Amino acid sequence: MYEQGVLDDEDVRVMLQGSSMVKVRSQRWQKNRSFKLLEDCVTVWCESSKTSRKAKTRQSFCVTEVECVREGCQSECLRRLVGSVPEAHCFTLVFRGGRKSLDLCSSSPDEAQCWVRGIRTLKDRVSNMSQKEKLDQYPSFGGRGTC
Repeated sequence: MYEQGVLDDEDVRVMLQGSSMVKVRSQRWQKNRSFKLLEDCVTVWCESSKTSRKAKTRQSFCVTEVECVREGCQSECLRRLVGSVPEAHCFTLVFRGGRKSLDLCSSSPDEAQCWVRGIRTLKDRVSNMSQKEKLDQYPSFGGRGTC
């Protein structure tokens, strides 16, 4: 079954345990955040102290909302920090639509690679599922292809 295959993936298991990473917006704006893949294996939750309704709706995202994952300091923001952050610890999630990209710096290169590979694996698995499989596995999809 789909879930079992996903749970056999070491990167996905790391994501399910969760990780503490630094969300980077600029040289000065860097905040610690906890990220965790939820049990549905498509939703990533981000712990934040923000309390606004908009912020609360942005505390999670579906892996299908991620257009691509860029490894290292490839984003404009992270390129400005080259030399002050270890490039192998960094990656960027680029989202579809108007949502801002998410620049992250993990505590180790291995942790960064787990998240990079894990998100790519989950995106690939969902994109290779039939519409019926998606609806059976994830009723929240409702035919839209996003959470």
